[in-house]
Amino acid sequence: MISIIICSRSSDISSVLKENIQNTIGIDYEIIVINNSENNYSIFSAYNKGVNLSNFPYLCFVHEDVLFRTNDWGNELIGHLKDRNTGIIGIAGGKVMTKIPAQWSSEGKYKNIIQHRKNKVYTWKEPQGFQGISQSAILLDGVFLSMRRELFDKISFDEKIKGFHGYDCDICAQSIIAGFTNYVVYDILLEHFSGGNGDAQFYNNLITIYKKWEEHLPLLSPDVPDIIRSRIDKIEIKRLRKLIAKMVSTGFSTKSIVKNASYFVGILDTNEAKKILIHIRLKIFFLRLFRKPKYLFCKSVYS
Repeated sequence: MISIIICSRSSDISSVLKENIQNTIGIDYEIIVINNSENNYSIFSAYNKGVNLSNFPYLCFVHEDVLFRTNDWGNELIGHLKDRNTGIIGIAGGKVMTKIPAQWSSEGKYKNIIQHRKNKVYTWKEPQGFQGISQSAILLDGVFLSMRRELFDKISFDEKIKGFHGYDCDICAQSIIAGFTNYVVYDILLEHFSGGNGDAQFYNNLITIYKKWEEHLPLLSPDVPDIIRSRIDKIEIKRLRKLIAKMVSTGFSTKSIVKNASYFVGILDTNEAKKILIHIRLKIFFLRLFRKPKYLFCKSVYS
């Protein structure tokens, strides 16, 4: 019933994960491992290849460094996806995709996960006290994404985008724009053994994806809190300032930072946004000097 698609850094996934899936899924399944040990695939092309090789009506894209902590999770997954209005489900996500690139968690975190990070283990169920089984979302974390196979008649992973970042953001935006609703679900629990990597490629891909969908943005879940809905313009200014800081700290060149900042200022087209460009090169210099001095004299990643 479920095709589990995993892009692996090795020729195969661990026996521990195989055994874990077998003991917890509760229904028929297949595991499709895309061997990326020689780095022949981007995550976008690997997942599309996995779909082409799959046989079952439900697809589950998952990282290889996880374990499932819910018994019979396969039936829970199918229960969520039986609704034809449902697009993609995940175990962590956010309700906002503004005009300015940012992580899904920037305005509210909705998640149910056991997360290992910096030698610590966190059990996160947010928002605290939530008793339901799902929350509508716009963007989902790529550690676990699931959808009906038939959805791939309308959407697919964009192989024009390279590397291993942003695939979750792009495919979730495709689902929403195609008219479906994405959800964070709370009856499937994963343990994830690594944290994310917000490097230069992450932000470069994010910028590419937000430019790709700019005419559709912002995207907001119907139940997004009113306080966030009413402050989108201020949130976008805040996001733009943070994006500039992230480009500085991850090694973008001054030319690239100014170019991207100017692009997004043009999209916002407000006086407050335009103020960001005043003395921007000087601002970049001081950001490098006081926040991430190691990048002051290094060769930039994106020129």
